[in-house]
Amino acid sequence: MKKIWQYTALFLFCATTLFAAEPLVSGTWLQKHLHDKGLILVDASDSTLYAKEHIPGSVNAPISLWREKHDGYLLVKDAEAIQKVMENLGIGKESHVVVYSHHANAKDILKATYLLWAMEYYGFTESSLLDGGLVAWKADGGVTATERVTPAKGDFKVAPNSAIVADRAYVQAHLGQSAMIDARPAIFYFGAQKQPVLKRAGHISTAKSYFWKYSFTGEMLKSKALLKEMLIDGMGLSPDKPVITYCTGGLETSMNFFVLHRVLGFENIRLYDASMKEWANLDDTPMTKYRWE
Repeated sequence: MKKIWQYTALFLFCATTLFAAEPLVSGTWLQKHLHDKGLILVDASDSTLYAKEHIPGSVNAPISLWREKHDGYLLVKDAEAIQKVMENLGIGKESHVVVYSHHANAKDILKATYLLWAMEYYGFTESSLLDGGLVAWKADGGVTATERVTPAKGDFKVAPNSAIVADRAYVQAHLGQSAMIDARPAIFYFGAQKQPVLKRAGHISTAKSYFWKYSFTGEMLKSKALLKEMLIDGMGLSPDKPVITYCTGGLETSMNFFVLHRVLGFENIRLYDASMKEWANLDDTPMTKYRWE
């Protein structure tokens, strides 16, 4: 009887592993699976773009649904608010969520990866990013629609996972102990130019620079092999060691988080949501400029 239980447990483990959502899906894959039971397609771009055109069957969830103001920066909303958002999107315990954006501007894609991080922060992990977004969908022959979709209420229950988020106290306590990655353009990291929204120029002391756009060729994410060559072989980041990612205000860093965590398998990784809009607007937080670290 004990062996039967062990085999059953092994089968369930293998089944869970086998059907775990891939981090990236293509437009071609989505066309084949668009009507799969349990598939929830989420458009992360602004409501005006969604109204103009979207992938058939997708529901709109702009970034404003997920974030709220705290002093001079934005943070992910609390569990009660996100619970309502996910219910209204129709997300259930058995759902597979695919998130995409319109790639309407340079940072539109970041709304999609922030949503993926926010959902994981609240306990939902069966999610994927549509590689290339609406641009790739149309290039692969996908049609678009204009009808707004209102799904049935979802039954997923949120449960915050504090292991993938960092606040200022955590960052300060782990300076020099955790690898830290700055997702902003290198000119801001180096401190040669100060961003208007920040009081001080430069980067969080001990951080390395990796502009999030380095992960892309055009609208598409680079191959896993090339990302590994850049971030692990080149920058020396280790999947089994702690990493903190940050940027200006939480969006750019969500892409680095996605690449490291979902694509390259980094498990001990946290996103500093308030990022430099908090850190660089204080007078006593450790910062460095005019130096590569």
